[in-house]
Amino acid sequence: MPTASLYSFTREDVPRAVECLKDAFRDDPLWREVFRDDPNKDKSLTAFFTCPLLYGIKFGKACATSPKIEGVAVWVPGRHANMTMWGMLRSGALAYGARMGKESVRNLSIVSRRLGPERRKWMKKKPYLYLTIIGVSSQAQGKGLGSQIMDAIKEECDREGFSLYLETEKEDNLAFYQKHGFAVLEKIVLDKLDLPMWLMERKPQ
Repeated sequence: MPTASLYSFTREDVPRAVECLKDAFRDDPLWREVFRDDPNKDKSLTAFFTCPLLYGIKFGKACATSPKIEGVAVWVPGRHANMTMWGMLRSGALAYGARMGKESVRNLSIVSRRLGPERRKWMKKKPYLYLTIIGVSSQAQGKGLGSQIMDAIKEECDREGFSLYLETEKEDNLAFYQKHGFAVLEKIVLDKLDLPMWLMERKPQ
């Protein structure tokens, strides 16, 4: 299934895509911990999910299963995997990053400081795409939409000869990703947050 089968959304679609992701990740253990002490949690979550969407529109692909925005994914080439300040500025994401609470930003820095070096270690010298985020709204789950998105990204990777890299914070997600050809590279535990994450790669086929 080619990525052309997905709906490439624009900046005008971002608010609906944000709501989809907020719903999809409502029970996520990592983001629950990161934003736990934020007095404006909903505002910070809106800003947080807006950033990768805008970044993906600028530097990679930001797609949904349909114009209804029931499932959302963002992926970027490996050279853009690190969301730098300059990249956030160019994509328009920087202003949203500034809207998050200070404690949430500190917690997010813990995550990024660990994941960036791990990603560079595992994917060094490999051509790859980084699956920044993927989520399906709660009402649309169980309908195969996650696999629809994943199949399209896999087709692109196989066509271009790229690996596909991601991190997941839920052990329940491993079976889904393994079904799609991913292997666990390493399980890590995030400093201070004391939460696990699994680093995964799917090699081109």
